[in-house]
Amino acid sequence: KLVTGVQTCALPIYGHFEALHGINLHVEEGDICVLLGSNGAGKTTTINTVSGLLSPRLGTVTYQGEDITKVPAYKRAEMGLVQVPEGRKLFSEMSVYENLLVGSYSKVTRAKRKETLDLCFEIFPKMYERRNQLAGSLSGGERQMCAVCRALMQQPKLLMLDEPSLGLAPIVVQSVFDSIVRINKMGVTILLVEQNVRASLKIANKGFVIETGQNVIDGTAEELEGNEELQKAYLGI
Repeated sequence: KLVTGVQTCALPIYGHFEALHGINLHVEEGDICVLLGSNGAGKTTTINTVSGLLSPRLGTVTYQGEDITKVPAYKRAEMGLVQVPEGRKLFSEMSVYENLLVGSYSKVTRAKRKETLDLCFEIFPKMYERRNQLAGSLSGGERQMCAVCRALMQQPKLLMLDEPSLGLAPIVVQSVFDSIVRINKMGVTILLVEQNVRASLKIANKGFVIETGQNVIDGTAEELEGNEELQKAYLGI
């Protein structure tokens, strides 16, 4: 069952600069898919297009077989397309608990707020301990946990994470990736943007590599791990 697809997107987002020109990717329900590429390749632009923060000049975005190219971002969030932005983007002067409540703003999510909060605190016990602490005072790893919990409060069907390991210590990175696997096993499809190629391919089913706004390589995680071109470009082998 197709969860989401992006086809032949062309986005003039910086003046007349076209950031994407020929991106094609499909994320199947239940998968963990990783989007790989160097800085400036168009990874964040791609998921911003899926979430509705950017609109393609050409091409389509489909979700569960429906063309949602013209659907606004807030409506896509209500449909279950939820993004954890790069840099966490928390409300630093609000408590952890208040940040999580922001994630359950819609009528549907408010109805299950207590249940979802309990789930977040089960996956991330540290967030329960820090629930009354200002988000701006958290460590980098704790901020990432809070950002993921806020996204979970929206009860996502497709969870998109933009560089969740950025700036984190290796032991914290492993904890974050373990939580992504656990969330996936709960039935949430994952689209992961990462520069940590080794760690992301270990948990992914499928991967896409893009460069300068175009597809370069795609395949199963095993195929990408064994791809000599990818190893030379990203793993230094």
